[in-house]
Amino acid sequence: MSVGSQVADAMRKLAERRYEDAVVAASVALSATARLEYPTVGDKAACRQFLEYNLPIICRIGWVAFGVSQPINFRYRRLDSKDPGISVRTMPEMLYDVARCTAVHEAGLPKNLRFTELPVIQTGLNGELVLPIDVVYGLLLAIVGAPKNAGQQADGDPMFSFGDKSIRVNKLWGKREKVVEFIGLAA
Repeated sequence: MSVGSQVADAMRKLAERRYEDAVVAASVALSATARLEYPTVGDKAACRQFLEYNLPIICRIGWVAFGVSQPINFRYRRLDSKDPGISVRTMPEMLYDVARCTAVHEAGLPKNLRFTELPVIQTGLNGELVLPIDVVYGLLLAIVGAPKNAGQQADGDPMFSFGDKSIRVNKLWGKREKVVEFIGLAA
């Protein structure tokens, strides 16, 4: 499977409201893309560097309903039995340590993390976290725009919509500047 097929699969699963499955496919695409973009470091470092660099795209899409485009930190209960407890996580840490690692290693999401179509961010006293599914769309758009993915294609050429604009995903592969322009980020 290619990055393009993983992105198409994630978008199809998002449309079907199969969020957990969509995050698994998006996580595979994230790891593959990060290793292409940062080939001299390990998977964890590559993913975190990719997420940090693309944070403006992810936040612009993920937080659009809130009128915020800046990173947000989260209080989250770690499920790691070696180091349990509540800690503050940055968006890249949340996407890599919590969503990506659990999705790839356990083929699902942690029980205290869920995604919703609603424009809400909810945290519970015990570290539960609910995030808008737009965060995953932001991650997918960052993956599509990664320069090393220029040769990719998504089966069925899905449509990506943002605000009142829409564009075919296959027009954006490897064109980060076009992604930035499409979502209205200052270059």
